[in-house]
Amino acid sequence: MADFTFTPADYPEIRHRMMDLNSKIFRKLTKDDIKTCGKHLGIWHQKTLMVKKENEMDLFTDYAIYGYRPNDFNMAEKFLRLFSKEADEYELELLRRMSNAHYAIYRLDETNRKDTIKAENVFSKATFQIIDYNMAKATSLGVVLAGYLVDFDGFSIQTGGTVFLSKEILQVEQVKRIIDRIDDNELSHFLNKPANGAKMAKAIFSATFQLDKASNFGHRPI
Repeated sequence: MADFTFTPADYPEIRHRMMDLNSKIFRKLTKDDIKTCGKHLGIWHQKTLMVKKENEMDLFTDYAIYGYRPNDFNMAEKFLRLFSKEADEYELELLRRMSNAHYAIYRLDETNRKDTIKAENVFSKATFQIIDYNMAKATSLGVVLAGYLVDFDGFSIQTGGTVFLSKEILQVEQVKRIIDRIDDNELSHFLNKPANGAKMAKAIFSATFQLDKASNFGHRPI
């Protein structure tokens, strides 16, 4: 097994390779997987997945790969377990990282307007760095985002299904219900558990579709 150390300079290659892997993983989903994910997000109607826009498909794909956890592991981990022969050493290391992707709600605090954003986890108050060329140049500071993050060596990368967490989304019943039930003593580490992250992702994604807010945030190609 090759020993990889990733640096922020690797971001373009990581992003492109992750996009390729997302396509490979998505093609392994069964019809039942698609149906189940669609029902989770409230967008399966009359035996059809009701996705109309590219941003909506980005959110659905992200949920299907990272939030959907049959047998208690996500689809990136399933691909790593069952189809590793279809990936090279670089992709295998990315899949290991993607298997451990975690859901987070975080505020954007600082940017160097080049490639790096400093963020704070709203629940744990931990600070971390996100590498994203486009967002670092164009983001508005102080906004709160929700989405899956993949951790590398001293920095994180968003998976692509990021949601601008507006007050409107927070007030949707399924989101409010989960947050209200979190005990104060477990708030800081609640989303560290993959199952809890999946529940939160499901609620926020479905609220985003319900309110037609999928286009509020998106990743442009680099």
